[in-house]
Amino acid sequence: MNDARQANGKVGDESVRQKGKGELLTMNGIDPWASEQRFDVSKLIEEFGMSSFTPALASRLQGFLLAKRGGMLAHRELDHWLADSEKGKPVAVMSGIKPSSEFHLGSKLTAQELIFYQKNFGAKVFYAIADLEAFADNGITLEQSHETAVSNVADLLALGLDEKNAHIYKQSEERRVMNAAFIYSKRATPAMLNAIYGERNYSLYFSALVQVADILLPQHKDFGGPKRVLVPVGIDQDPHIRFARDIAFKEKLALPCATYHVTMRGLRGETKMSKRDPMSTLSLSDSQEVAKKKLMAAFTGGRATAEEQRKLGGDIEKDVLYELARFHFIDDDALLEEMKQDMVTGRLLSGEYKQKYVPYMLDWLAAHQKRKKECLPRAKRILEKAQKEG
Repeated sequence: MNDARQANGKVGDESVRQKGKGELLTMNGIDPWASEQRFDVSKLIEEFGMSSFTPALASRLQGFLLAKRGGMLAHRELDHWLADSEKGKPVAVMSGIKPSSEFHLGSKLTAQELIFYQKNFGAKVFYAIADLEAFADNGITLEQSHETAVSNVADLLALGLDEKNAHIYKQSEERRVMNAAFIYSKRATPAMLNAIYGERNYSLYFSALVQVADILLPQHKDFGGPKRVLVPVGIDQDPHIRFARDIAFKEKLALPCATYHVTMRGLRGETKMSKRDPMSTLSLSDSQEVAKKKLMAAFTGGRATAEEQRKLGGDIEKDVLYELARFHFIDDDALLEEMKQDMVTGRLLSGEYKQKYVPYMLDWLAAHQKRKKECLPRAKRILEKAQKEG
């Protein structure tokens, strides 16, 4: 929908219920802070004005593994963003991370999408270290989150980000973001915030306003003024996108665009890989020993018994290990297909299957950690520079 106010659709009519441990889940919507949610993507597209991610659109992202392998679920005006880039207009791509723990595979998905747009479309990357959200959502002080922030930035660099065409900063130290969040608060009402997020502590409402300021920062006059900004996120983060589009409309800025990628399941088959459960999450900082233990215990599509597995084959749709290989660790299409056939035909039992494919994942992790170690001094310098300029 072109009108950001319409993009909020029926949000105001949503009811809200409790979902364990104080989490809130909107009945027809999305909770960006919940660790466990199930989504009917087609319903969300219809309800909230997203667009389906078509094969034609995926073909415009040549070389992007996530698009090639069906990991892109929906978007908001990615086609307009691409058109501006193709016309030589300045474009930006923006995301960030909450420094509550180390990079996991969900963090990696977003980072690699940022890097793809930077390398292939010349987009300037804006990357927020969401230390204020870490304080609001997790109670982590700004001082406590600093070392994690350095580690997060080192992961980003090790994945291939070019810091020369990027603005990396902490929310708490970027005055333009803090000032904008205060100004944008004039555009928000308690009813609007409640409709989008449910009833929350005001610290979370404020952190949402700060995220809006993050998303709109690339349009600040210091960065060249209004332009199309693309925000790659998991579909559970759409409330922040809708909120930012609403504020952008009222501020007469370009409405931010978005892409929505798959949400990585937990290693034990949960609906979302959550930082809150270390054993369900593969961290990019896990040692080889810890990573191997987690991956060898990961949920596969294997049957209850060896006899059933040999006779019926495995269920690839339930196979978390295959999902990890598909979106993260195996670039070779022929090898990925071999992995799939090993499971669905039953020619390998789950233990044999893991013995064959887990080493590919451990090799990738070891190579990444070597690059990351080399990037740590650069990461520290980047955050020190950002602090001085903030």
